[in-house]
Amino acid sequence: MMLNPSARSLYTSALTPPPGMVFDEALATTFSMDPALLLETPVYLALMAADGQGDPDPLSVLEAMRRYAKAISVYVQKGRIQVPRVAKPNPLFGYLEGMVIEVGAPKGGVFHPKIWAIRFVDPDGRGAMYRLVVLTRNMTTDPSWDLSLQLEGAIGRRKAAQNKPLAHFFKTLPELATGAMDKARQAQAHRFSEELHRVVWELPEGFGELAFYLPGTKGYEWRPPPANRMAVISPFCADEALRSLVKETKAPVALISRPETLSGLHKETLALFSQCLHLDEAAETEDGEALNPADHPRATGLHAKAYLFETRHYTDFTHLVMGSANATNAAFQASNNIEILVGLVGRRSKVGGIDALLGDYGLGEYLVTFDCAGDSEGDSEKQEAEECVEAARRSISEAELSITCAAALKDDLWALTLSGRIPPLDGIVSAAVWPITVLSDLAVNLPAGEVDGGIALGAFSASSATGLIAFALTTRHPDVSARFVLNLPVTGLPDERNAAILQTMIRNQEGFIRYLLLLLGNDAAGALFGAGSGTGPAKWLLRMAEGEDVPLLEELTRAFSRYPERLSEISGLVRELSRDTRNAVVPERFLKLWSVFETAVGGV
Repeated sequence: MMLNPSARSLYTSALTPPPGMVFDEALATTFSMDPALLLETPVYLALMAADGQGDPDPLSVLEAMRRYAKAISVYVQKGRIQVPRVAKPNPLFGYLEGMVIEVGAPKGGVFHPKIWAIRFVDPDGRGAMYRLVVLTRNMTTDPSWDLSLQLEGAIGRRKAAQNKPLAHFFKTLPELATGAMDKARQAQAHRFSEELHRVVWELPEGFGELAFYLPGTKGYEWRPPPANRMAVISPFCADEALRSLVKETKAPVALISRPETLSGLHKETLALFSQCLHLDEAAETEDGEALNPADHPRATGLHAKAYLFETRHYTDFTHLVMGSANATNAAFQASNNIEILVGLVGRRSKVGGIDALLGDYGLGEYLVTFDCAGDSEGDSEKQEAEECVEAARRSISEAELSITCAAALKDDLWALTLSGRIPPLDGIVSAAVWPITVLSDLAVNLPAGEVDGGIALGAFSASSATGLIAFALTTRHPDVSARFVLNLPVTGLPDERNAAILQTMIRNQEGFIRYLLLLLGNDAAGALFGAGSGTGPAKWLLRMAEGEDVPLLEELTRAFSRYPERLSEISGLVRELSRDTRNAVVPERFLKLWSVFETAVGGV
């Protein structure tokens, strides 16, 4: 069945390379994003590189972060980056600055698409293929019920007409950026656009047609097909949008949404559908048993968005349209949002239909009928507070803010200053701001208006200097607040910041040797991570200190002859870690050994 609730997948599984392929680069879009979840992406890739054997070594995670930071780009609605929920600050968040590109919708709506395009290549780099993951969820840890569609295909010679909307979408992404954008990121989007235009997709079993739609983009809009029957799954709905969908259908069978959304619709709108349903809050697991939420996180609430139509043309067909668009005016009527949808068509006998969706093998056991009699009036004070906090979020996001970094009076610390005019924040009783690389305990108050000399955020270590700045807003209503992050332009970052971040992970000379082996691609490096190993880093370090010849010379020589580009990486690493002689992690003996290769590296 096409929408089987028993067929579940993890967000990270999309990154797993097909057999015989390796990860190359990826481009993703999302409305909201949790930086901690994005940080897990290179961790997962590091696990895959190690064949998933045990937890990845911290230094292998660091290397994965440095390597993939340039290969992964994430476009996110400005003002919708979440504040990470972490027990302690993580300096690696600083590496996300270049990966995260804040964007906005030009017509006053929001940037709402949720999609991953992932490029895989042969180990020799000659062949390439794409995986496209169309989602209804954002890049967050929200446990709501969602849908995803995964397509794979090889790059063909000719452009495919069905891919034209998809190619247009990726090509225009850089134009939506709200700030300065790196040329390499722009080139990546254009490269993806050109190649995706030529991909030949393998369709899911039973489906014979594929189409992409961009609601709100002229020439690529979606219009519901004239149908005999229809079902709508959408967590957020509007009366006008639903009435427009119903016009094209003889029998609107079901509307599946959230109880609070259904409560806000006119009764005349609800009456258009034979059934109005929502998820049963008591449905915890398939077998009704309570599971440990840490091991088996329970899906709660609805975030899936899908539109099902049944048509008749010599036989019965099912049209499935899914993606980011809710059944709202912003998505379909005013078309202010930037959205993406994918449509599939297949014979109902092969892919199922609306009855299968609502049956016991579909969502049927999880759904209950909406009770209009149980409707209650909304909390007007809460609604007003929510409107205030969203208006404040938007005002701060649209303000021209920036960060200045300068050496502080105290050695080794760097002062961060927030510059720009803070707009009036009506309905907000308190506002605070801090870098996400430190705990919120260090937040400072955010005054409205222009502050002479800017707002001093504090003095921090070089590894904590960042343009990723968190904001916290509170209202008079106890249940309404907001916390979000902006990726602000920053000037004056210390040259040693990257080295400082590295040193938080590579804390000593043993750690340097371990990390060096990872860069060299030593196949036996995994065996070197175990404490007490006879050939471990500590043993190598001791032998170097005693002036004894060690295999490092052999490894460097092999890398120079086979993979000279790896020595260029090591050259940059040595330069960065040698900046601070007070916390030297590069063994003196290695520096003497490395000098032999320094001139050769310059010619690579």
